[in-house]
Amino acid sequence: MSTGAQSTRVWLDPARLEIAPGGAGTLSIRVENVHQLAGAEVHLTFDPALLEATDEDPLTEGVQIAHGDFLSPDFVAQNIVEPGNGTIDYAIACIPVDKAVSGSGVLARLSLHALSEGETLVSIRSVLFADPQGQPIETDADSSLVVISRSGPPLTVWGLIGLVAIIVAIGLVAVVWSAIKAR
Repeated sequence: MSTGAQSTRVWLDPARLEIAPGGAGTLSIRVENVHQLAGAEVHLTFDPALLEATDEDPLTEGVQIAHGDFLSPDFVAQNIVEPGNGTIDYAIACIPVDKAVSGSGVLARLSLHALSEGETLVSIRSVLFADPQGQPIETDADSSLVVISRSGPPLTVWGLIGLVAIIVAIGLVAVVWSAIKAR
């Protein structure tokens, strides 16, 4: 890589995804600042007790994630979600290799279903990007935190609502007491 060039980066977007139990959310595998990407291989992990990946290709046996629009998936070497293990293995290449892409975009998307409350890191375990000559492209990777929690106001809001209810009740009692005394 030449001096001063921005490094190639792959990450999950958003960096923090919040989902209610039983709800769904999507993470995009994004690529940034790549030059002449002809093939990509990404391996991810997640906690299968908290999340499950939704099948994006019901006509193909097993569970697969969705292809993005950045690199043409002309050859799909792997698109396998192992639900029990919490692993995703995704490898594609463009054909012919002169269709290699440069720049930034979405490589793939994974739709997730939240099974129970908790937090889990959806981790990029490993990445291998290659140029049209099959040479590796150095890549930095970032994972994503998925938080599964019940929606609704935080406890401090419930505390304020309770306090307001008590004040209103005290005011109502005072008005009724004054009306009784005035008789």
